[in-house]
Amino acid sequence: MNELLRKRTLGRTSIRVSPIGIGTGSLGADPAVTDPEAIDELAVATLRTALRAGLNYIDTAPGYRGGDSDRRVGMALREGWRDRVVLATKVGSHPAHLGDMTGDAATWVIEQSLEVIGTGFIDVALVHDPATMDPVLEAGGAVAALERLKEEGKVRAIGLGVQNHEYLRIAIESGRFDVIQTPYDYNLLRTTAEHLIGLAAERGLGVVNASPFLAGLLSGVDPDGIVAIRAATGMWKLRDRDVARARRIWEWAGGRNADLRALAMQFCLREQRIATTLIGPRRPSDVEEDLAAATQPVPDEEWNALAEALPTFPASAPGGEAAVGPYPPSS
Repeated sequence: MNELLRKRTLGRTSIRVSPIGIGTGSLGADPAVTDPEAIDELAVATLRTALRAGLNYIDTAPGYRGGDSDRRVGMALREGWRDRVVLATKVGSHPAHLGDMTGDAATWVIEQSLEVIGTGFIDVALVHDPATMDPVLEAGGAVAALERLKEEGKVRAIGLGVQNHEYLRIAIESGRFDVIQTPYDYNLLRTTAEHLIGLAAERGLGVVNASPFLAGLLSGVDPDGIVAIRAATGMWKLRDRDVARARRIWEWAGGRNADLRALAMQFCLREQRIATTLIGPRRPSDVEEDLAAATQPVPDEEWNALAEALPTFPASAPGGEAAVGPYPPSS
């Protein structure tokens, strides 16, 4: 097996995860597929392609894909597939309790996810995008409820997924979390989450890194095409400074005949303190292409050339280090 694809332990838990995981925010979002049943079939085929290849971490949320993500994950995990999977879902993102960090809401959301997915437990329950950390950590808040569910065996690990770096630091230092999930801040555009990765490793927390391709900008295709696809499928708008930096990296890779997808994927996988990095496939071929990128040999001279070039490219937009509330500035 390729060394970069060996399973890793998720922090101080005993949970073993593939270093590439599946995020379901874009699952089935192919502009050419519009029939609901066909989207379901595409989503299931995508997940099972990943599982057959040995990827075992699936990250879903009840609010993803208009509320259909949990249901589609459940469809894919029928017929014995659940036993092969480390399953993560989120509280705070259910449309019926959006942003609600009370213990009652967290309990209700987990119970709903268990029913919709069709499972008896969630491996990783993430508190998702809180406006502030106070209600998350207070008596009767979301973490207290998740701790109770953990004691009952309905949750195996508790995590926080948010862009705000200060919130992630609070979670790490609280001693009440097993996992942090940091999106969009450890990749070729920016590495501002690096200090959090180090702090989490020191405290024994697992790190989930989301989006090595930064929503497709580093996937090896023209970034302007990614902007158009996201607009066509109703995804959030990418920031102009990120698009500009990604375009320059793409042009550099093209000029050297370098495989940008391989560089972007392996850049994240080479950081051993990250337990798993989430890709966001839309279709089975995306999984296959990402696995090929992860295993393609990249010579040392290519890494050296990239390290020299990156500081010369336009600066990215600020990430979670500049966030006020869950998200960084919009420009």
